[in-house]
Amino acid sequence: RPERLWLLNRKPAFPGFYQIVQVSDQQVLDFLFELRKKGQGELLAGFMTKELPSKLADGDADSGSPPMTPSGTRGTPSGQNQAQSLRRDAGRVTSAAELEQVGTVLSLVNLTQYPNISGGQVVIMPQKRVRRTKVIGEPAPHIPLATVGVEYIPEPEVPADNNAVKALQAEVIATMRDLLKTSFVYKEQFEQVIKFYDLENPVKLADLVSGMSLAKREDLQAILEETDLQERLRKVLLVVKKDYEFAKLQSHVKSQVEEKVSKEQRRIMLMEQMKHIKKELGIEKDDKQSLIMQFQEAIKDKTLTEEARKAIDTELAKLGTLEPSSSEFNVCRTYLEWLTCLPWGKVDPENKDIVKAESILNEDHYGLEDVKERILEHIAVSFLKESVQGKIMCLVGPPGV
Repeated sequence: RPERLWLLNRKPAFPGFYQIVQVSDQQVLDFLFELRKKGQGELLAGFMTKELPSKLADGDADSGSPPMTPSGTRGTPSGQNQAQSLRRDAGRVTSAAELEQVGTVLSLVNLTQYPNISGGQVVIMPQKRVRRTKVIGEPAPHIPLATVGVEYIPEPEVPADNNAVKALQAEVIATMRDLLKTSFVYKEQFEQVIKFYDLENPVKLADLVSGMSLAKREDLQAILEETDLQERLRKVLLVVKKDYEFAKLQSHVKSQVEEKVSKEQRRIMLMEQMKHIKKELGIEKDDKQSLIMQFQEAIKDKTLTEEARKAIDTELAKLGTLEPSSSEFNVCRTYLEWLTCLPWGKVDPENKDIVKAESILNEDHYGLEDVKERILEHIAVSFLKESVQGKIMCLVGPPGV
């Protein structure tokens, strides 16, 4: 029977699985609206492209979101800035040679035009598998969809007493249950579509699992084309096993990241609480405040000159505004440490005993007679002039002496 030909770029459609398809080609969407007005656009034949179009392979094909989802799980985009992000799940056909031979008859449930941007979404219900037999009409300038002849592919009979089929069916169900416990995405889809499926029927089970899978498009097309029930279930089991392993890995990575973030956040929170408690009890101030108090304590009993006090007060105020992690904070802190450790206001009596100075030099340093003699000469001249201003002594020698 003739059907309008519609390509599915991303993945094949499986019977009985409601899907929302994004259509970015406005001419295709307008054509579908026109067909529905004439009562002709209820059924389309959907076939997946053999190769993913280059624009999708390079761009939004790696968006990470499943191209087909159960009805009602995706919102409607709006706004000019979303025109570039609209996925292209389906559209027109340029050549039937680019498509797979086996596809699905699609029943159009609903058409929606997006406001502000071209394109829209189409809710479809895949019904039966079909095979293309011939091309009846090619696309024309005002007719974006071709017309092809198709034949329906009968579903395989379910054997009454086939232990292999029963074992595969049970294993698929068990793996699917494990997958639902691991992945929220699969669980959400499963809860919305399970009422439309009979899990006791292995044919329906295979279509359900394949429709929900995020496996490679080639693997899903192979399941769609398989007519032997046992072999179809085996391929479905392989696909759902891969999905389960990927979901476990994803869940493991997610839990590791969450655990690391949770530990770090908990440590930061406890440190802040501990700091706040110590501050309330007066046990400990925060690092910067504690440092400022230490400097103030260091100069409390010292007699500072007006110039020195003004300099220290200025540096303390500056230190209070700086972040401890900044390099300027360390410079300011070092300067204050030097200022506060000086013996302000403390004066020792002058000692002009050259003999005592010589004995101290001999006690602390072995040899170096010429150096000691030069130092003693410098001290003696300073005593005679009663001033050490303007005098610089340069001692030259190898390192360590």
